[in-house]
Amino acid sequence: MSLTLRAPSSDQNHTLGLCGTYDGWPDNDFHSAGGAVLEQLQDFISEWRLPAGSSLFDSMPAVVNTPNIHTYCNCQADHLKPSLRSGSSCSNHRLVNFLTFIPALDVTAKYISSVELQKENKKPQLTSGRSESSPHPESFSYFFPEDHEFSVQPDGLPRWPTPAGLTQQQAQAQCERAVGNSSVTVGCRLLLAGSTVSRAVAMCVADLQLKDEPSWLNATLPLLENECERKLVEEWRRWEEHRDAASALRCPDLCNGNGQCSELGCVCFPGFGSHDCSELTDQIPEINKLRKEGLCNIRQEDCSTIQVSGHGFKDSSQLKCEFVKEKVLHLVYGESVTISPWFVQATFLNETGLECRLPLEDNQGPADTVTNRAVTHWQIKVSNDGYSYSNAKILTLYDGGCQICSLDTEIMCTLREKTCIIGDLCYNEGESNPSNPCFTCRPDLSKHTWSKVEKNEPPLFQPPQIPLRAFQEESFIYQLQAQDLEGSVVLFSLVSGPKGASLSSAGLLMWKATSEPTDTHTFQFTVTDACSAEMLASVQVSVQSCDCLNAASCITNVNSPVGSAEYVCVCPDGFTGWRCEVDVDDCKPNPCRLGRSKMFCSSLSCMQNVNFFTTLISEYSVTKLVDDYFNTVCRYPCGQNMECSLPNTCTCREGYTGYNCHTAVCRPDCQNQGRCVKPDMCECPVGYSGPSCEEASCEPPCQHGGTCLARNLCTCAYGYVGPRCEIMVCSRHCENGGECVSPDVCRCKHGWYGPTCSSAQCNPVCLNGGLCVRPNVCACPTGFFGFQCQIAVCSPPCKNGGQCIRNNVCSCPEGYTGKRCQKSK
Repeated sequence: MSLTLRAPSSDQNHTLGLCGTYDGWPDNDFHSAGGAVLEQLQDFISEWRLPAGSSLFDSMPAVVNTPNIHTYCNCQADHLKPSLRSGSSCSNHRLVNFLTFIPALDVTAKYISSVELQKENKKPQLTSGRSESSPHPESFSYFFPEDHEFSVQPDGLPRWPTPAGLTQQQAQAQCERAVGNSSVTVGCRLLLAGSTVSRAVAMCVADLQLKDEPSWLNATLPLLENECERKLVEEWRRWEEHRDAASALRCPDLCNGNGQCSELGCVCFPGFGSHDCSELTDQIPEINKLRKEGLCNIRQEDCSTIQVSGHGFKDSSQLKCEFVKEKVLHLVYGESVTISPWFVQATFLNETGLECRLPLEDNQGPADTVTNRAVTHWQIKVSNDGYSYSNAKILTLYDGGCQICSLDTEIMCTLREKTCIIGDLCYNEGESNPSNPCFTCRPDLSKHTWSKVEKNEPPLFQPPQIPLRAFQEESFIYQLQAQDLEGSVVLFSLVSGPKGASLSSAGLLMWKATSEPTDTHTFQFTVTDACSAEMLASVQVSVQSCDCLNAASCITNVNSPVGSAEYVCVCPDGFTGWRCEVDVDDCKPNPCRLGRSKMFCSSLSCMQNVNFFTTLISEYSVTKLVDDYFNTVCRYPCGQNMECSLPNTCTCREGYTGYNCHTAVCRPDCQNQGRCVKPDMCECPVGYSGPSCEEASCEPPCQHGGTCLARNLCTCAYGYVGPRCEIMVCSRHCENGGECVSPDVCRCKHGWYGPTCSSAQCNPVCLNGGLCVRPNVCACPTGFFGFQCQIAVCSPPCKNGGQCIRNNVCSCPEGYTGKRCQKSK
């Protein structure tokens, strides 16, 4: 922005701030609020910088109703000739509305509403170039990041050449052409002093050095326009001599031949717009270059936002960037294909510059800016309306950790020493495969494929902390432990052991200890890691006897360490004690009473009474006793679970046995510590069921064909491990969302096929050498695009209506020739 202030003479020696001192001495313009002279420009800027948020640029202008309207003196006469009549009330101390030749254009009006210039004698076929369209609401606020940063003294003055490679001689030549040959310099040649133009050229060179952007070439032209206008007003008496200057101010570049010059500025022909009619309203934008020639190292730079330079960019809601990713097929020969495009909203900077943000892939960070990505090429195009797109430029993202990329005639990338590029990712020498530690990066063997690890240590078996023991008939269960130094999964396999022993792949050792006591048995097994490194190990288990007495059962003591052979005795009815060594008196505390048979309590003293019948006779009459003797089989009732089988003889009912017929008999016997409570009826412990408690119960149940071996103990089928056989051991890595449904078998998602779901299906098929990289997505070779790679690409595009028939081959219409149909016959 170039701003010219015209102050009345009464303000002389009374100005402060950015306007300077207005005392005729330019040396003291840099000063503080107190009037002290400041030597450094940065100090002057910091002194007068407004705090963030207090500038009028930081907020929308409020509607102000000012009751007191200032009265201006109109110092202009007919036909733009200034005239101050004698007796005029205008003076140097009054507010004066000076003559202006540059048509007013409120560049801030587009943030509030559309502005249309009022035209006189407007012709129907002409359109005004001064009309501004309403922008996107996000454009309302002015924001310049550097205005909100703390003032920091620069490390040093800018140097030549610039970071973009621009030399001082090149900048001087460009500025002399842009400023010295501009329409305002030529039109105002009689009014502008040579020193003024030279100063503007010097400012242009300084701008290019500081900003390193070609868009600043015309930044000093408004200064020349303001100076020309000031001179033109001062020399109004010589109006006829300076008509060219007035036309140059009203109509920059004489409307570029695309409009007519009027008193209100350029009135553009149909199809053209802007204040100088230089802009094609239906113009397709063109990209000249990308920042740093399209080369970005993701290790050192933020490559998520790309600056694009060109011309014909418009600030519209449909301003978009098209990204087409090129997938490298061969890193050595540089072969690549393109993948379907992404469309991203662009950030408008000016007519010659904008910013494109790399698209997001799969809700991750910006596409391909993650560390380790080796080399990725993006084709970038720009569209103002979302339909017509510019020529393409190539953006190359590379990982400087393993790539060295340079720009000569084209971008060339070479692989660093002691690095690998595998699957488009960078790995350092010795770095392991993230999904399989058996493979590593070994550049001496292969720079583009995994190499097998040479020094892979076998797993380490962790021996038991205590000597392993079992008791007779115990269902011995023990979990073996091993660890792999490289961190891979280990698998156990039993080599030898006693009959009936088994060892799961997860290391669960099971055995029914049926051997004679005092025997020691050896279990030999192997432990193998994922890289097939194997070790042979063994454990010994000694068997001791079960010392429970009186047909008692031994069961494992769950409160003792596993493998310690600690047990508890489960006593049958009639016995108790730690070893079931105590015989319980079944008649105590209820000794024989009347009606008990001698056979039940023969050991009791009451049964030794020889006066047995005397006692009975005292309670029953002789007649009653005789009748009972002859009318019943057994004179006295039989006990529980008994029946009178012979005169005065009680025997156990079927299904009962034992000293007092209290023991029920189950056939077959109850298993797994089940208890026979009624004839052929077992009461099973928790975790077992079935008529004889032979069925173990696992909750939740064993999966994938596993068998419940004991309570909550599963033995798994091949390819499955885990407490419930829920973990599948799948040696294949199912890709692209495929699911391992059984050991070594992948179930692919729709659109994928192959043993590991790595092959995509495209219907219809890809053409012109395209590669099917995703379901119905073709990766096109260079020079073709479209969902089938059926459309050829010509870069730069064919001109004058030419048709691109194959890669960079144009078919020209009648009357045109050349590689791009750029020449007329």
